[in-house]
Amino acid sequence: MSTSDKRRGGSHAIRSSTSSRSSSIIAPPPRAQLTGSPSASTSAGQDTEGAHEPGSSSSSNSVNKDGGAAALAAREKESMLLKEKDEKIAALERELAVMEGEFTRELDRLSQNESETASFWQRKHSVLHQQFLRADTELRLLRSEVDVREAERQELRDGWDVLRRELRARDDEILALKGHLNGMKQWVSASTRTDQQTSDEEIGESMTKLGNSLQNWVIMHFRKAKLDFSGRGQSSIEDLSQLVPMYQDIEAQAKLHLLQSIVSTILVEMVFGCYFPGLSDAQGNQLRGTEQILASIGTAEAVNQWRAMTLTLLRKEASPKLQTETTAIVKSVILRVNSILDAITGTEATDARDQALYVLVNSAVELARLLVVQKAVFKVTMPKILPHQRTTFEASSMDDIGGEEEESLAGREICCVTFPGITKFGDESGSHPQYRNIIAKARVLCSPE
Repeated sequence: MSTSDKRRGGSHAIRSSTSSRSSSIIAPPPRAQLTGSPSASTSAGQDTEGAHEPGSSSSSNSVNKDGGAAALAAREKESMLLKEKDEKIAALERELAVMEGEFTRELDRLSQNESETASFWQRKHSVLHQQFLRADTELRLLRSEVDVREAERQELRDGWDVLRRELRARDDEILALKGHLNGMKQWVSASTRTDQQTSDEEIGESMTKLGNSLQNWVIMHFRKAKLDFSGRGQSSIEDLSQLVPMYQDIEAQAKLHLLQSIVSTILVEMVFGCYFPGLSDAQGNQLRGTEQILASIGTAEAVNQWRAMTLTLLRKEASPKLQTETTAIVKSVILRVNSILDAITGTEATDARDQALYVLVNSAVELARLLVVQKAVFKVTMPKILPHQRTTFEASSMDDIGGEEEESLAGREICCVTFPGITKFGDESGSHPQYRNIIAKARVLCSPE
């Protein structure tokens, strides 16, 4: 049952109570009855009295007339009062009916408004709830799609990383194969050559290729490395101070140049400093002693020719027998380079890096052997920068890698030597040792002005 029905039921209850109340009021007797009954009773009494007392009828008639008039007046007054009360009651009932009707209409209107308002907000709530459900469904779909896209992106990143690693491995393999090819070309060229001396241009080109290979190796494997001289490997730091005494001054402005200088110095000491790379120290000292004896009794030309012929024989005929010692030299160079560079850069050696360095050191060994089998004397020179000693730039024997004009470099102090040069003494026959020729200039970096 609705609120309006309940209210209407209440109004019916009020009506029924009002009607029952009005019905419970005693209806006034008809005026004929009010006036007729006393006269009848009076006339009956008069008849009785007249029957009993016929002599006193005149006096009693006058008395009865006065009493009947008074009673009639009283009855009329009472009837008027009752009539007024009935009229008031009827007026109140009419007013009550009007108020009840207004109350009922107002109640119906309010009930209808309430019903319309409830229906409106129910529809509004239903619409909003549907919108919320649709938005929530769309949000869930978008989130699931985002998760799928994120997984796809991560998969693409993983694939990209795999491809980059494979590409890097292929590049390292290509570089290693190129190094092997160059080494084989040089070996074939040296093996098929009889007594023909190598030209200065070929030696200079070989030295340039070696320097470029070293530069590329350092850039490829240490471009993102950061130098730290306070870390592990105190013995490596001491070795570094012997190789490059001014390393702390160079590190601040030329990290890659410092690393090239370290490797170049090791190659000069352990490869180009040998009498013949591949001979043991005892064998090298024996041949060096023999050469000194010959130099004390013969001419420089004869000594140089003997040295060239002897070492050419070793180079051609005894290469397989010298392979063990050659491999030991190459491994010792790689071990020394890695110990120093790993200590100051915080990196660890990889197979690709060691393989490229192996090719580089082998190229240096072949070039060192090529130099010592020439009749002329070839010396690999690398100026050493020492503390409290000023080393200036010489345009005749040095190339500045800083890119500055040569005129502005005259007398400029050198801060770093990245790669050695080659100086030739004598001619192709081994005579005239006083002749001096720069075959390859040392690569240096001048200090800023």
